[in-house]
Amino acid sequence: MLFEDADLTDSKVRHLSREAWKFVAELCVRMRVRGGREKNPLLYCQLNDPVARVKFLHRLAPSSGGKLDREIPHVNKVESFINQTADLFGLTSVLILASGQDDIRHGRTRWVFWIIALAIVIAAICLNFSRAGILILVASSAIWIATVALRLGAPARAGAACRISLAVSFLLILVSALLLAGGPTLERFHLQKFAGSDFPADFRWLIFQDAWQLIRSSPWVGLGLGNFESIFAIFRDASRGTTHSLHPESDWFWVWSEMGWLAIPLIILGALLLIRRVAPLEVGTNQRFRLAALIGALMFAWHGLVDVSGHRVGTAYSALFLLGLSLHRPTKLLCSKITEWTFRVLGLALFAIGLSWAVAWRSMAMLPGAVGANNAKQLAVVASRGHNFAEAINLTTRALNWAPLDWELYYLRGAAEVAQREPEQKALDDFRRARFLEPNSESVPLQEGFVWLRTRPDLAEMAWREALRRAGTQRKDVFRNIMFTADLRDPTARPIIRRLAFSEHDLALAYFEQLNAQEFRPAFSKFFDADPDLTAMTPEEKREFFQLWDGRGDINALVAVVNKHPEWLQYTWRAVAKHRASSGDFRGACELMEKYDSKTVLPPEETGQSLERLRDRVYRGTNDFSAAYTLYRQQMSHGSIDDALATIRHFTFNRNPPVYFHLLEAQAWAAKNNWEKSWNAWSKFEEVKQK
Repeated sequence: MLFEDADLTDSKVRHLSREAWKFVAELCVRMRVRGGREKNPLLYCQLNDPVARVKFLHRLAPSSGGKLDREIPHVNKVESFINQTADLFGLTSVLILASGQDDIRHGRTRWVFWIIALAIVIAAICLNFSRAGILILVASSAIWIATVALRLGAPARAGAACRISLAVSFLLILVSALLLAGGPTLERFHLQKFAGSDFPADFRWLIFQDAWQLIRSSPWVGLGLGNFESIFAIFRDASRGTTHSLHPESDWFWVWSEMGWLAIPLIILGALLLIRRVAPLEVGTNQRFRLAALIGALMFAWHGLVDVSGHRVGTAYSALFLLGLSLHRPTKLLCSKITEWTFRVLGLALFAIGLSWAVAWRSMAMLPGAVGANNAKQLAVVASRGHNFAEAINLTTRALNWAPLDWELYYLRGAAEVAQREPEQKALDDFRRARFLEPNSESVPLQEGFVWLRTRPDLAEMAWREALRRAGTQRKDVFRNIMFTADLRDPTARPIIRRLAFSEHDLALAYFEQLNAQEFRPAFSKFFDADPDLTAMTPEEKREFFQLWDGRGDINALVAVVNKHPEWLQYTWRAVAKHRASSGDFRGACELMEKYDSKTVLPPEETGQSLERLRDRVYRGTNDFSAAYTLYRQQMSHGSIDDALATIRHFTFNRNPPVYFHLLEAQAWAAKNNWEKSWNAWSKFEEVKQK
C-alpha cells in the first residue's frame, strides 16, 4: 500500500531528508561550478522541480525500500536564487561607486575601503555565476560614471575631457577585472558562439511564449495572486517538459498574468510620479548618490523584464529602498498627523500579518492561505504515514478551500481515499484533477499507479501508461522505476509490467535485462513471435536485442533465425561465429571474423629495408614491432607463409605485442588452411582487444 512504511518514524524521516538534501545541495554547487544550467540543463531543471526532487530523494534513500517515492510530501526547496543575489550585489556596486567618489571629492581617505568593498562585490558576483549580475554591474556603473562625467557640474571642456578619460579608464579596469576573475561566469555568455549561426535559444524564451498565451487567455483582471504556478502547467506547449515552472521568468509577465493588464500601466504611472520627485539633481542635494540610487532602482526594473529579480520579497524591498533614497527631500517638510498615524497603523497591521504567518509556519497551524495549505500537506503526509487516513482526507479537503488549484492536495487526498476504502469514484476524480493541473510531469500518474496497484491493478496499468506517454524519450527510465519499485516478483505487478514491456520495443529490452535465463526464454519467444522481422527496432536496439538473446536465450534458435535473415549477422556475428566453432565449423567461424572483425588500424610498412636487415632487427632480442610487421608483409607477399607465421609467432607466443599481431597470426593460419588454429588466434585477438 501507499503508506505501509510505518516503521519509518518521523525523526528517521526528518534525518533522512536532511542528509539527502545536504547531498543535493552539494551536487547543485558542483554542477554550477562546472558550468551551471547550460552544461547540465537536465539536472538543473530536475533539481529545481518539486516533483523530480521527490523522485531524486527516493534514489538517495534506498534504505526506505522504495516507499518514500510513493508519497509526495511537501519538502523544503533547495534553491540558491543566484540571480536575486547577483541582482542585489549589482545594485550595491553603483552605490559603492557613488560613496567612494564622494569621499575622493572631499579628500577623505575612506575611499580606500570603498574600493576594497567594490572588489569584494565583484568577486562575489563572479563566484555567483550569474550573467545578470555582470550586466547590472557594468551597465549601472557605466551609466552613472557617464552621467556624472558629462552632466553634473558643467565643467570646462578640458575638465570634461579629463573626467571622460578617467571614466573610460575605470570602466576598462572594471571590465578587465571581470575578464580575469569571471571564469565560468563569463562562459555562460557563450561569447565564442556569436560568430556562428548555432547560438542556442534560451529556454526562458519558450517560457515567455507560453506565458504570453496564458495572458491572452486570461480575463483582464488576471488570474489572481498566487495562481500562476497552478495554471501555467496547463498552457505549456513550447516549453513543454517534465519540470515544474514556478514563474514565467519575468516579473512583469508575472504581474500581468496575476493582476491583469491594468496593473502594468498603473505600476508604470506610479513609478513615473515617484521618479519626478527625484529632481532637481542640483549641487548640494547629494545629487551623485541619489543618481546612483535611481539608476539602481531602474536597473532592477529592467532586470525584471527578463528575469524574476523580485521573486524574493527581500530583493524587491532593496529596490524600493533605493527608489526612496533617490527622492529629493526639501529642507522644510509639511507635517500631517493623519499621514503619520496612517502609516503607523499600516506598519503595525503588516507586522501583525507577518508575525501570524511566522507563528503559523512554526507551529504548523491551519491558517487560511498559502501557509496553511503547505502545513496541511505536511500534516496530511504524517497522518497517512500513521494510517490515520480520515484525518488526511479532512486536512486536504480543508486546505483545498484555500488552494483549490494545488494538484498535490488532490493527489494526497486521492491516495488517502484509496487507503481508507472510500468509493473509488472519489479517488478517481481527485487523481484526474491532479493530472489536469499537472499535465506534464510523469511523476503524478506514476505515483498514482503505485496507489492503485493492490486494489485496482487495471487502474494502475492505465496510470502507468499515461506516465510512460508523458515521459517521452525518458520513458525507459520511468519503466525501470516501475519495475524496481513494484517488484517483478510481485504476482499482481508482474503481468502489468509484462504488458507494458511488450507494448513498446525499447521497454521490452529494459524488461528482458531484469530476467534470468529461465524466465527469459518464454517471455522472449512471446515477444519475438509478435514481431519476427523486428521492423520496429533501430539498429542499436537490434544489437542490444541479440546480445540479450546470446547471453540468456537459446543459441540454436538464434542461429536458425539469423540463417533466415542474413542481414542480422552484423548485429550478432560474434555469437554465430562461436556457435560455428563449437560445432567444429572453424572455417565458417573464421570467415565471419574476417568479414566483420578485421577492420583494424594497421601501421604503415617501412620502405628501403631488405629481408636480411629486417630479419636481423626482428630476431636480435628487441621488441621491434615495426620491423616485424614489415617483414611479415613482405614474406606473405612472396608466398613464404611459414616464414611469415614464424615471424609473427615470435612475438605472440610469449610476449605482449600490439593487439593486431593476433589478427595477423589468424590470417596466416587461414592462409595455411589450418582453421582451428586460425580460430584460436581470432579468439585471442578478441580477448586482448576487450582488455
